[in-house]
Amino acid sequence: MKKILLILITIFLYFNIYSSHANLNKQELLLNNFKEQIEKLDKYSLEDLNIKLYKTKLEYKNSSKVLYVLSKLENALKEEISKKGIVSYIYHNFVLDFSDYKNVLGFAENVFVGKVVKNNGTYNNLGAPETHFEVEVLYNIKGKLKGNINTIFEGGYENGILIIGEGNRLLEEGGIYLLVTMGDVHKISSHENGSYLLGFEKKLKKDIKTTIKENKKIKDFREVYKESSIFNTKNKYSDMTNEEKEKYEDFDSGFVME
Repeated sequence: MKKILLILITIFLYFNIYSSHANLNKQELLLNNFKEQIEKLDKYSLEDLNIKLYKTKLEYKNSSKVLYVLSKLENALKEEISKKGIVSYIYHNFVLDFSDYKNVLGFAENVFVGKVVKNNGTYNNLGAPETHFEVEVLYNIKGKLKGNINTIFEGGYENGILIIGEGNRLLEEGGIYLLVTMGDVHKISSHENGSYLLGFEKKLKKDIKTTIKENKKIKDFREVYKESSIFNTKNKYSDMTNEEKEKYEDFDSGFVME
């Protein structure tokens, strides 16, 4: 009888509780009912069937629910979550208006075009995921970076769920991006203009240099940079020498790619 009850609970969990991460509030009664059914099974019966029970917590915006997960379903559930493309968004309230390019260029320490070479994994930083990417610097707008650098992107996959800032997109290997970063760790800004995809190297209709030269956003960033010395950050335009400013007028001077 207990085996039958356990099988029914397993089917109930798989087809109802994990149907949608965004519907956690609607699943509250189902979860409470499932918890009551689980508690009817004594510890001995679970161990006798060689099945462990895990207690986990899913959060969505301001809502959180406790789930009871059977170990034999663990991998299947992770695969199902991944297939459904479940996303949990991080919401920010910025003091500055980052739709204004002057704030974007002024507050950043480095602004450049780079190619994502490798995803070096996702790590937990004070409860939030961060994904590290190796990026090859191709073109500088603000700053003088070169070679391959490590960058940190706020967000990433955690237990099959993509956690990411609203309006952002997780970087992908082979992608050519316009990136806005802060600090020596080159943390990519999490506002809407922190990262911008130009395309993927293998799918670009033109070569990388031509793609960069013809991109309107890059041209706009270059012009705004001259008027963006409004914050006390590194690599301000106003800190350039006259010789450096004159050189900057040549668009090609920003290229560092081989």
